Amino acid sequence: MLSYELDRFGGWKGKHFKATGFFRTEQDKRWWLVTPEGNAFLSFGVNHLHPYLWQQSFNNEAWKSKLGLEDIHSSEFVPALNAWFIETCAQYGINTVGVHSDLSIANHEKPSLPYVQSIEFIDIPHYRDDVADEDFIDVFSENFLKHCDKMAKEIAAPLRNDPFLFAYAMTDCPLLTEEDCRERTDTIGGAPRKSRIGWPRRLRNLPGIASGKQAYTETMKEIYRSQIKDFNDTYGTRFESFDDLNNAENWRADTDLSNENEIRDNLAFLKNVVSKYYQTAKESILRYDPNHLFIGDKLNANTDSLDTLLPITSKYTDIIFIQMYGRYDVQARGLDRWTKVTGKPFINGDTSYTMITDNMPRPYGPVADNLSQRAEWVNELFNIYARPEFIGWHYCGLIDTPNLIPDKQLRQHSGFLDAHGTPYPDLEIVLKKRTKEIYKIASNSIGNS
Repeated sequence: MLSYELDRFGGWKGKHFKATGFFRTEQDKRWWLVTPEGNAFLSFGVNHLHPYLWQQSFNNEAWKSKLGLEDIHSSEFVPALNAWFIETCAQYGINTVGVHSDLSIANHEKPSLPYVQSIEFIDIPHYRDDVADEDFIDVFSENFLKHCDKMAKEIAAPLRNDPFLFAYAMTDCPLLTEEDCRERTDTIGGAPRKSRIGWPRRLRNLPGIASGKQAYTETMKEIYRSQIKDFNDTYGTRFESFDDLNNAENWRADTDLSNENEIRDNLAFLKNVVSKYYQTAKESILRYDPNHLFIGDKLNANTDSLDTLLPITSKYTDIIFIQMYGRYDVQARGLDRWTKVTGKPFINGDTSYTMITDNMPRPYGPVADNLSQRAEWVNELFNIYARPEFIGWHYCGLIDTPNLIPDKQLRQHSGFLDAHGTPYPDLEIVLKKRTKEIYKIASNSIGNS
């Protein structure tokens, strides 16, 4: 019989590696995270610890009672919510604070759980309706280099020696590909969205003095072997040289999606953009903190971002960090594809299953018919820990965020507790049972029974 005694970070003492004082990865028959004490670690995290969700007019009386407070807005709220959160994580076997959480609550006074630190060098997440053209910033510029250095100095430098820091993550499902940026009549549980310009169109229309425009011109010059006539044939333009292209501002506002060469050109340039972005970001973090893991953006695996850009991003990250909503078999098929591209471990940093309630008519994620089915799907997904490349699942989310909350009227998150902190019984049983089995699932899959 194997022992499943855990260390203070949640690591399994039954499998030990070299201790370095910080989290790292190691491949031994399968991929593992390794705690600062050198023990094997598989992450099961939770997202969406946002204090205002506990302070709504419709639920604050319930939370005052649960947290033992007379005033939900008093100075005692933060320590009380922190204590409740840590206790709840212990009850449910949660061992990681995911990237979408208020760390001032989760880490009040000092960290108690391994956590993901967000450091968003760019601000083009998929969920924002107000992403502007200017948000697709010139990552080739000196200003971007200075911006990254400043953020890394402010955020990463103070965390350099924190053993509970699990990894640095960047933007939540950034808008990268044409598929990411295109207009949508609907989104998962949400409202219509206008199209976004994207990096290739944004940078190719900048003035010639811009570093991003110069990088675009050089990419086109390479693709077309310095033959401006061939470039003109693709775009219907009359440039006399690539210098003319470089100096042409706002020369092509839209992309002709039926023009295969233009699609090819934009994709080639996008890969160069993303590579420069990741290189600059990672070097900035390492300049101030060489001790911790870098997992990059949470890439949207429900679009073509991962299939398109994984060969680029995986060169820079220690772990492949994704968001993927889907039943186990859907996620498994994706992992089958992506493991052929990279030999690195994977974490699904945002996934769960939802169901419709009176105040949650349009929840994010796959919608189950009822609680029993929702619990069944969650139970099934825990089998993903048997995959040798899979080292983490971060559950979305903690408590329900119904449409009674002003910014949740169009779409809602489903928690494993309702908005008043009451567990969903079937889901509670599954989570408490299966989180205790994670190391058993992983070890049995490699014949360690």
